[in-house]
Amino acid sequence: MKKLLLVMLVALVAVAAMAQVEPEYRIDPYEGKPGGTLFLGSIGTGPRTFNPFVAQETSSTDITDLMHQSMFNSDNTGMPTIPALATEWWFSEDGRTVYFRVRQGLKWSDGHPFTIEDVRWTFEDLYFVNEFTRNGNATYKDAQGFLPEVEVDGNVISFTWTEPNVWSFRAIGWGQIMPKHVLDEYVQAGNPIEAWTLADWDKIVGMGPFMIESFTEGVRTVMRKNPHYWIFDEAGNRLPYLERINYEVVGSQDVLLLKFEAGEIDIMGPRAADWPRIVEQAEEKGWVYGVGGPGLGSDFITFNLGHPDPVKRSWFRNVHFRRAIQYMMDKESIIDTLFNGLGTAIYGPVSPSSGFFNPEILEAFPYRYSITRARLELRRGGFDWDAQGRLIDSDGNRVEFDLSTNAGNITRETIAAILVDGAAKLGMKINYAPADFNLLVGKLLTPDYDAILIGLTGSVDPGSGWNVWRIDGGLHSFNYPPEYNPDVIDPDIYEAFDWEKRIHEIFVRSVGEVDEQARWDLFAEFQMIVAEYQPYVYTITQNYLYVHKDSVHLANPHPNPAAGTLWQIHGIWKD
Repeated sequence: MKKLLLVMLVALVAVAAMAQVEPEYRIDPYEGKPGGTLFLGSIGTGPRTFNPFVAQETSSTDITDLMHQSMFNSDNTGMPTIPALATEWWFSEDGRTVYFRVRQGLKWSDGHPFTIEDVRWTFEDLYFVNEFTRNGNATYKDAQGFLPEVEVDGNVISFTWTEPNVWSFRAIGWGQIMPKHVLDEYVQAGNPIEAWTLADWDKIVGMGPFMIESFTEGVRTVMRKNPHYWIFDEAGNRLPYLERINYEVVGSQDVLLLKFEAGEIDIMGPRAADWPRIVEQAEEKGWVYGVGGPGLGSDFITFNLGHPDPVKRSWFRNVHFRRAIQYMMDKESIIDTLFNGLGTAIYGPVSPSSGFFNPEILEAFPYRYSITRARLELRRGGFDWDAQGRLIDSDGNRVEFDLSTNAGNITRETIAAILVDGAAKLGMKINYAPADFNLLVGKLLTPDYDAILIGLTGSVDPGSGWNVWRIDGGLHSFNYPPEYNPDVIDPDIYEAFDWEKRIHEIFVRSVGEVDEQARWDLFAEFQMIVAEYQPYVYTITQNYLYVHKDSVHLANPHPNPAAGTLWQIHGIWKD
């Protein structure tokens, strides 16, 4: 009996000690007014799931991202610098281990204690199991294909790989932490993908600023502030300021614009074509509008440097030819035609909106529209013009090639038309033929093409583009190695260029470079190489556009593609 009482006493002391843990809240420097409802629009048919490790479309992730939190957050340049559920993080000297110090004394939205065990369980028992999430577990593995070893010591959790692995570190840092006490039954049953369907909207528990208050499929999702949210302002107000968010499903961008004009929506991202209409009404209706910098993605031209035709192959491999294509593009005309002037000329794979952007490329390689400079580059590359003004190579072959893009994409079709016009001014003949998107991608991946105008969605971190830039990458479309497709690519004509090998080396090294400045320097060099050799000839991108009622006060002083109008949504407030 005495032994039992002693055990009970020890247990009570342990519980009391836990209860006395001072909550490690985060204090943000906002000065807002609590209350109010933010009205937003969601184009399409609404969310398809409320399961964050299944959701892939923005109509779903817009909702799930508000309900969950990660170890760190991104600043308004998209860099992982803001502590969230972790107060700090650091690497071991050899760079193989990353440590996160997890906040203590916090609660889930249902009032259940949040602990470091939730963090361990989220990764080891959920995300690290390949079949438990829609995207699998590859992003958490190192280059050898190994998942990290996980250890917990007090309120510090560590992840150790066989070699330095900064990319997986970021995947873990941005990974949304899930409630073990709610989802473990699904994990034990081997079916976490089946959790939190649309029918389970009232069963979701999270650490994010908002939870679902009501849901009508295909109509709206109403979210209410998390009463246990762990961020406060300096005046002691528990955030978020907003009491509710109302996501209204709208059928199209046209309908969204009409609802905004009618005052039914508070914030929207307008199309460039609608910008004059926005500006014209702004003063009368009390709107705040702005241009937040170039988008993260871009459209570019890829030439087949491994073309089986030796004549075309010699043109496409000629760096002066590719530079001439860059000079002959009247990007400002394209921007004016497509985006009402609300676009940016792009000269490399990293957007100026990214914290990794290297501005020195603009000075080192000032590609601006100039037919004269284009002609000069062609002469440097051994090209000339015949008596009829047609461009010919050093062997007298007329320069003529095929260009394709996906039919129906107005932006790319307009760019292609302007390219054809620019080429004609140089005596170059481009045979332009738009194609079905799937057919176009098939030709790109074979490879079976001369030149293709296509685009990729971008990212703040250039490391996400490894599949494009590493020689062994599945999207290294400008110069696939023979082993990529032995039936098509002749090893006798394949050549890996020195600059291409250096880019490959940079991307391999960047995965293991845990020093942020050193990693930035690697990608700065990468951008300089691309600017010099133009493996892809980049075109333009639309700028980030936004408009909102003047009664809405954003937390983001400068909305941009890396951090939009809803960045740090807990700091948004309304009059």
